[in-house]
Amino acid sequence: MAPSDSKGRSDAYSDVPSPYAIAQDGLAELIDASVQAQRIEAMHAALRIELIFHTVSYALRSEEAFVTARLSPQRRQELARRSVTAELATALHVPERTMEHQITEAWALATELPATLAALREGRLSARHASVIVEETADLGEDPRLRARLDERLAGIAETMTAATLRRKARALREELQVQSVAERHRAARAERRVEVEPVRDGMAWLHALLPAADALLIKDRLDDVVRIAAAAGGAGGLSDPLRADHVRADAARDLLLYGSLPAGSDHAAAVASVRPTVHVTVPVLTLIGASEAPGLLDGYGPIDADTARRLAATAPSFTRLLTHPVSGTVLDVDRTSYRPPADLKRWLQVRDGTCRFPGCNRRAARCEVDHTIDWQHHGRTAYDNIAHLCGLHHHLKHETAWSVRHLPDGVLEWRSPAGRTHATHPGRRIPNSTDTTGPPGRETGARRSSPVRDASDVPPPF
Repeated sequence: MAPSDSKGRSDAYSDVPSPYAIAQDGLAELIDASVQAQRIEAMHAALRIELIFHTVSYALRSEEAFVTARLSPQRRQELARRSVTAELATALHVPERTMEHQITEAWALATELPATLAALREGRLSARHASVIVEETADLGEDPRLRARLDERLAGIAETMTAATLRRKARALREELQVQSVAERHRAARAERRVEVEPVRDGMAWLHALLPAADALLIKDRLDDVVRIAAAAGGAGGLSDPLRADHVRADAARDLLLYGSLPAGSDHAAAVASVRPTVHVTVPVLTLIGASEAPGLLDGYGPIDADTARRLAATAPSFTRLLTHPVSGTVLDVDRTSYRPPADLKRWLQVRDGTCRFPGCNRRAARCEVDHTIDWQHHGRTAYDNIAHLCGLHHHLKHETAWSVRHLPDGVLEWRSPAGRTHATHPGRRIPNSTDTTGPPGRETGARRSSPVRDASDVPPPF
């Protein structure tokens, strides 16, 4: 007879996992399988890249077998490359333009980005991540050391973030390491501004406008406000319906570009008339007074040249100006002239978080909700180390599913998935304070009271 415990339960049943544990283990196994499948896909992508590189290299080395000897050496190389491009395109059933892009990418990874290619070969990052690194390390001139440093740094962090987040990190790191001034590069890039039309199926077309980042962000912010105000008024769109919200943005942009204003009586005419876009621009104080050429930081984009930062901070009413200390980075002043400013804490958190703090989400913090990590009803404090921005979707996910989160020092959030996997998300920007290196400006905390870190496991589940 099997022995029993103090409550009379047989040992034969005491080790049987609960249905909840079985469900979690099953989900964890499937998630692990998906991760492994992605690793294998990345390894296959690395193999394809290396094969493309070796194929093109072989054709170029053996050009005399494929191109007439009557041509100049340069022309023979050019035609050998074109020939093998066509060869690969027809064999793999892809357009030649697509094949040209793949060859360019493969060549860059094989000859200039060894750390990225090694990480791809080991399955530590995806082919999309590798493409981002190729794009963000292009056009660096004749500086192989800079490209090598970017290659090592980006390959090292790529496996911890989405490709979109990696692009933002790469842009900031590139600005940090580049010798040529951001102002020179911005002037050259600005000279390329243009509008293009790309026809697509079913009587539709994309309208692309290459603009200075500040202008593009303000345009997008104004269109977002059209949706928000129209939704609040019970109008045509609403953020709860992403597809309808996209329709309202597209219609408003069309009407403004075609007519200069919106037709009377349109669903969102009143919204467009009342909105005023706003974007944060952070400027080091020495840059503002002209004593430094350190770049500013445009919320939602990244570094901008000092001239543009000074102009936006001084003359553009649609930008919220934040001045920072030249050494510590402490926020010295939060501009209070912008329309209807939120509370200081919320504004500070917007700049700190940058985006929704759920793993992989890049929705701007300005369009997200401020959420208590430990719920108010469970004695959670309304303080910088217990609140962060979450978009509507991930706000519901946190409160209504088995996802949980805890707030770590320096604004780091540690998420735990239903399958038991952990994911850390870091604030978009760390803004230290002279008395507390993690707290918001103006908050004199001194030696912070220590308290145990709590998470959703300390309180009953919300679902």
